[in-house]
Amino acid sequence: MNFSQALDRTLEEFGISAKWLAERAGVSQQMISQFRNGQQRVYNDSLEKMLAHLPSEAKQYFFSQLGASSPGLEAAIEEMDNDQLSHLLLAIAGKLKHDKAGSRQLLGV
Repeated sequence: MNFSQALDRTLEEFGISAKWLAERAGVSQQMISQFRNGQQRVYNDSLEKMLAHLPSEAKQYFFSQLGASSPGLEAAIEEMDNDQLSHLLLAIAGKLKHDKAGSRQLLGV
C-alpha cells in the first residue's frame, strides 16, 4: 500500500473529509483529493502537515496501513527521493526521541 492509498483509507475509516483536513493543514482540498486518487504526488512537507493534523488514532491507523504489507512500505520508500527519505528519517527520529522523553517522565528520570 502506498501513501495515497493509506491516507484515503484513513480518511474514510475516520470519516474525515478532505475539506476538514485541508483547512487544518493549510493545504488545498483539491491537492488532497488528487493525492487520494493517485492523480498527484504530494511533497513531504504537505504530507507532514496533513499527518500532523490528523487525530492520533487516525495517524496510528495511517501508519498501520503502510506497515500492513511490508512490500507496500518498501515500494513507497523506493519511490521517495533523497529529500523525502531525509524528512521521513527525521520524523522517525523525532518520534523516537519524543517517546523516549515521555518514558523517562513516567519513570521519574
